[in-house]
Amino acid sequence: MNLIATSKFGDCVRCGEKDTSCKKRGKDLICTSCCKIEDTQKQVEKANLRNRVRGLRGHQVESGNEQAASRQNLINDLDYVFSRIVRLRAADEHGNCQCYTCPTKNHWSLMQCGHYVPRGNMALRFSFDNTRVQCKNCNELKSGNLSVFAERLDREQAGLPESLANEAKIVFKYGLDELKVMLIDFRAKLRLLEAKPTPHS
Repeated sequence: MNLIATSKFGDCVRCGEKDTSCKKRGKDLICTSCCKIEDTQKQVEKANLRNRVRGLRGHQVESGNEQAASRQNLINDLDYVFSRIVRLRAADEHGNCQCYTCPTKNHWSLMQCGHYVPRGNMALRFSFDNTRVQCKNCNELKSGNLSVFAERLDREQAGLPESLANEAKIVFKYGLDELKVMLIDFRAKLRLLEAKPTPHS
């Protein structure tokens, strides 16, 4: 805030005009015209500063949104590619595979990628140990049919369900670069599987 005293006559320290109406700002006498110029300049500087701050905030928000969108797009792509790998690996020469937790058998394209530890857990979302082919009924309607899932995993590898449960306790978040590298790797794996003569869509 400007410290302005009552007007008086004197010599302006800014423009040098003699014996003119001045205002005291601090220890200086400044004429009315120079005061107006200074006040206008300060208002312009404040407005410019506000605009710069708004622009910076807007850029930060936009960058954050773009980064979040890029991350989610990568995860969506990984989900798609990883699911196809899991199902194609389990498909027989006719392109059919059996649900891991029930007798249902169908073409791999009509089956789903089931997770023992739910896929919301990023540490195990793209783990082959944690995923098996499931039918829609077991994966969605029976929420993974986990009791049978655990029993079969343990038969495959003793202690695997407990090991996965322990890994699920780890708080984990992939970086953007890690997601990109993983996507490149999974796409290469998928190309090899799709190159086989097994029927697929």
